[in-house]
Amino acid sequence: MQTVFSHIVQKRLSHEGENVATEALAFLLSREATRKGMMKLLRGIVPQLPNLWFSTQDSEDNNRPDMWDRDEASRPHVFVENKFWAGLTENQPASYLRILEKQDHPTILLVIAPKARMQTLARELERKLGEAGIVATEQAAPAGLVCSFTTSIRPSLALTSWEKLFSFLELELADDPTARNDLQQLRALCDAVDDEAFAPFSAEQVSDQRSPAFVLQLTSLVQEVVALAVKGGILDIKRLNPQADFSRMGRYAYFGQERQVGVWVGIHFALWKSHGGTPLWVVFPSEFGRSSEMRPLLEPWAAKTRVAIAMDKGADIAVALDLKVGEEKDAVVRGIIERLKQLASVAALLRPRPEPTAPSDGP
Repeated sequence: MQTVFSHIVQKRLSHEGENVATEALAFLLSREATRKGMMKLLRGIVPQLPNLWFSTQDSEDNNRPDMWDRDEASRPHVFVENKFWAGLTENQPASYLRILEKQDHPTILLVIAPKARMQTLARELERKLGEAGIVATEQAAPAGLVCSFTTSIRPSLALTSWEKLFSFLELELADDPTARNDLQQLRALCDAVDDEAFAPFSAEQVSDQRSPAFVLQLTSLVQEVVALAVKGGILDIKRLNPQADFSRMGRYAYFGQERQVGVWVGIHFALWKSHGGTPLWVVFPSEFGRSSEMRPLLEPWAAKTRVAIAMDKGADIAVALDLKVGEEKDAVVRGIIERLKQLASVAALLRPRPEPTAPSDGP
């Protein structure tokens, strides 16, 4: 349900949503009951945490976590990073963990984000830790968290959703109706951010030429990847056309020399928005892609290789094509081709059958 608070933020401050949510959460944590609830959640990760007080937007060495949690001696114990749909910055999470590493007591980096981002954000955090030479080991997640990791440089890393955090804190506020009402205001804002409601455009958005340039670069990349995959015998596109609608741009193809598994590959805006991580996806449509047969093969493979998968249009199953960031084009193309080879190997586990019927908008 929309509230006055969420309406005003969405109407007038839509591009400041994360900052507003951070300030609202800090205000909530200034209340004793809410602060005790947050401390209970954090002590599920590090039981020996002292009492902490929360402040916002402090910085050190050009790093500015959303919230700092300090003890009475002003020593940091916890950083909280609040996310809606913005991507991770260069400093997240490695630089934040390096600051916490300097402390002589246990520390935590807690990341809060929408429920729909949990899978891809966890993978992105692990990827960036690996690039920074930090080993993350998953451990059992305490109540109120989605996942929790120990790191090779000592600080812990934890991830939770706004929904899970609010549900946890709400249990601690049974005797404080004022704090409960404030929590509902923030919950309504986070729900509104996830809605499909129209967000006003900014002048910067409509005049930013980098956005169309990026999309055009992606379309060129997809075309090159498909051409190379066809040349290498990974994909077969005979008698199939490109396909695009308002939610995606790409084309249909087949995996396998006997064309027994059909796929769609390209830029999927809806999945990109919902899951983040990458704009490129491979979709196995229900009949054409034999999704009911592919799903039990893809799910264990995706869990083992830490690749994001999602359901699309009900029965269709989609697999993320991760892009190598900060790399030259050749490396990016090689990474996608390698992922397509892996998917082709999974598809090859199915017994051949008569060529599946292509979607009506395919050939």
